[in-house]
Amino acid sequence: MKIKRIAIDPGHGGQDPGIVSGDYQEKTVNLKLSAEIFSALISSSYQPLLLREGDLDLSLTSRVDRAADWKADLFISLHHNGHSNPQARGTETYHFPSSTIGKQAAVIIQQELVNLLAIPNRGVKASSSFFVLRRTPMPAVLLEPLFLTNTFDRCILTRENYYYKTARVVVKSLNKLNNSL
Repeated sequence: MKIKRIAIDPGHGGQDPGIVSGDYQEKTVNLKLSAEIFSALISSSYQPLLLREGDLDLSLTSRVDRAADWKADLFISLHHNGHSNPQARGTETYHFPSSTIGKQAAVIIQQELVNLLAIPNRGVKASSSFFVLRRTPMPAVLLEPLFLTNTFDRCILTRENYYYKTARVVVKSLNKLNNSL
């Protein structure tokens, strides 16, 4: 099975801002990165579906159902982390415990993100606690590229081409995943 149809889920939105740190709201950062990934996937002959195209309230059930109805091959949920300890930083990627392809995707994406961002590797983690990982019928990953609550990680957002380069790393990872399937 090759991964061709990618559902992109920009986490949070509408009344749910996610993590708020300084001038940054997670919902806005997630949407901006998701739009960049959408564009990069189209340029690379994938078929992406952007589940939230604006600052909208969209239930987790709606996100999962829309991806399932569209028959996505992979579900990517995009987030940016936060913690009460401002020293917490790094990249982590989640997958559902029993999803072999989800785990493969998580491992590849995590390594590529760590290489690109040059920040601590918090690892690939299996989790059934995230609704979007637990309820999707297709393989799914949840990405947390960096911590909005960490000054250094937050500065990465202002680096030239953070969104562009991160989106290209996701496409590169999907190409590697497809080559391994």
